[in-house]
Amino acid sequence: MDKSNTSKGFANVSLKICKYVIMVIVIIVCATWAFNFGTEIFDSEGVDPAPGTDMTLTIKQGTTMDELAKTLEEYGVIDDTTVFKVQSYVYNVKSIEPGTYIFNTSKSGEDLFEVIKEGPQENKEEEETQEQ
Repeated sequence: MDKSNTSKGFANVSLKICKYVIMVIVIIVCATWAFNFGTEIFDSEGVDPAPGTDMTLTIKQGTTMDELAKTLEEYGVIDDTTVFKVQSYVYNVKSIEPGTYIFNTSKSGEDLFEVIKEGPQENKEEEETQEQ
């Protein structure tokens, strides 16, 4: 039996095993990241525990979701702008009406988009006045 053929065979098998181990590790890491990202999108919680802190923001005409996401992150209302932008597609909110909004740091992403869909605070106050 030739020792050099045995060594080459062992080296080839070792390389194949290493490739498969690395592939499995990469798949596990990617799957874990994807699961965590999906959880943040569909099961997000607020930054702070309830009752949280109300943040009043005045949104100007033409403000994009990217700009809003950056502002909300700066004020500590959200943790991740990327998650917020993906949620804007999930909750079908493509634009924001200008005006004053009150966002709470304990609200989930879905709750924040409900606030955006309802419109600015001025609209809510006008509706309440008309109802009385």
